Amino acid sequence: MSNKLSIILLLATLVCLAETGDNGGYAGSFLRMGLGARSLAMGNSGVADCQNGFAVYYNPAALPYLAGRHLSLTYYFLNLDRQLHYAGLALPIRPNAGVAIGWMHAGVTNIQGRDFSGRPDEIYETGENAIYLSFANAFSRGIAVGLNFKILTSSMVDIKGSGLGFDVGVMFKPFERITLGVQLKDIGASYTWNTQELFEEQGGTYTDNFPQILKIGLAYKQAELFTFAGDLEISDKNDYRAHFGGELLVSNLLYLRLGMDNINPTFGAGLAYGFIKNINTQIDYSVLFGVVGEGLTHVFSWEFKF
Repeated sequence: MSNKLSIILLLATLVCLAETGDNGGYAGSFLRMGLGARSLAMGNSGVADCQNGFAVYYNPAALPYLAGRHLSLTYYFLNLDRQLHYAGLALPIRPNAGVAIGWMHAGVTNIQGRDFSGRPDEIYETGENAIYLSFANAFSRGIAVGLNFKILTSSMVDIKGSGLGFDVGVMFKPFERITLGVQLKDIGASYTWNTQELFEEQGGTYTDNFPQILKIGLAYKQAELFTFAGDLEISDKNDYRAHFGGELLVSNLLYLRLGMDNINPTFGAGLAYGFIKNINTQIDYSVLFGVVGEGLTHVFSWEFKF
């Protein structure tokens, strides 16, 4: 029993260290790492500039403004046997609404367990999942409100946690080239664990609450040529962050991007082209600088627009 308890405490520590900063020691860190190579290359900004299927993550209020249906895929290339990926479908409902569904998964695999003598034991892994169900409505061309409903699950060794959470987003377009966005993220989100069956008299029920985060964003767009986006965020754990970046169209197909994710520089590029009849696609790439010892993180996204 005590050996498994030690393994669980170790795995919980690894999960919490998935994100640095004051928010990193709390549950649900995989939901705070960013999503979509385009936005990540622009400093993980997107509250006011989520013009693709990843609006589910950055601001669901953007869904009514999508030009068409978006099938969105993202894969992180992480070291230390970590995983993070996403798949989702977003579409506008004319004339004024939008809906989306998405699945985000994170975990750590191939964790070598050891007994108290230091000898190799079982191989362990962790897993976390978030199912997004999203709806948004534009009350005019200038303002929209969106909601995410999230089903959350987590597993470590033989115990499982689950919970629910919500995101609320608002998008406002006061001028043709300027967009403002606000998102309140992870409202009421938590994992509830029950270890009674595993640890008997030592077990019990407890809840891990996610930090709740307020994001405020601004975006400036000059036709398709140039885009600037910037976000400020604060959590109820007194963690403050800034994200900003830009995108430049250097040909009809190629986008170049750079930004700052708080104190870390980000870079990336994107290629948009016709895939098959009536379906366009865009492949995006970003490179992120992690904390010392993590090395570089490479992120690829692939979107189909139809």
